[in-house]
Amino acid sequence: MGGMALTGSAQYVGHKAFDNCYAGVQLGGTTPMKGHSFFGSERALMGIQLGKQFSPTIGVELQTTLGVNTSGVGQRGTQNAIDNIHTSLLGRVSLSNVFYGYRQARTFEMEAVYGFGLNHWYVPSYQGEDSENFTSTAGLNFNYRFGKQKAFGLSLRPYIVWDLSANAYHAGHAQVQLTAGLTYYFKGSNGKRYFTKSRLYDQPEVDALNAKINDLRSIVDEKDAELAKKHREVLELQRKLNDERRLRPAGK
Repeated sequence: MGGMALTGSAQYVGHKAFDNCYAGVQLGGTTPMKGHSFFGSERALMGIQLGKQFSPTIGVELQTTLGVNTSGVGQRGTQNAIDNIHTSLLGRVSLSNVFYGYRQARTFEMEAVYGFGLNHWYVPSYQGEDSENFTSTAGLNFNYRFGKQKAFGLSLRPYIVWDLSANAYHAGHAQVQLTAGLTYYFKGSNGKRYFTKSRLYDQPEVDALNAKINDLRSIVDEKDAELAKKHREVLELQRKLNDERRLRPAGK
């Protein structure tokens, strides 16, 4: 919870339209969630993604994947090389930054992903017409960033994609996806490829205030020295007065 408070309340540099954006590619496999083992029944997926981070915690991603021979498992069979194109808008929440706070881009990070999309199935004309269905996607991103200023990233993405045509989240209408991705993070207006904490002050103004404080300290030191000198003079006069009193004959 402490991490939530830090990330939510701190102010960061990098909020312009094209700050903290990225692009990437991914490659992996998919298979029906129910009735098929992943390895052995998987079909290839390849895709691209474009995304933007709105804060160190929250981001959004537009993702498009192509399914290769996906109609051969759990779907009607076709002879297409590319059987479907799936486009999703996904919200991303950095669990690492939620629970541990944010200072700068992490080398390792885990994100929760959820969103909705549209799946278009291609069908040869002699077999019927193309079809579409709305989808819902949930999963995790395990990210590793590397390179100068952490410009590149590798990710492992296990997702579940539900076909919403059945109006329910049901394992019999879901696909399991596992992909690996390569991401490039663009440089932002702050000169970095990630959020940086904003400086909530003006450095020349701070320097001027520091100079004024130092001048006042010098004046105070001078006054202290003058007071110490006056105090010594008073003590000296008091000593002379006491000596004079001792030397004066009694009764005079």
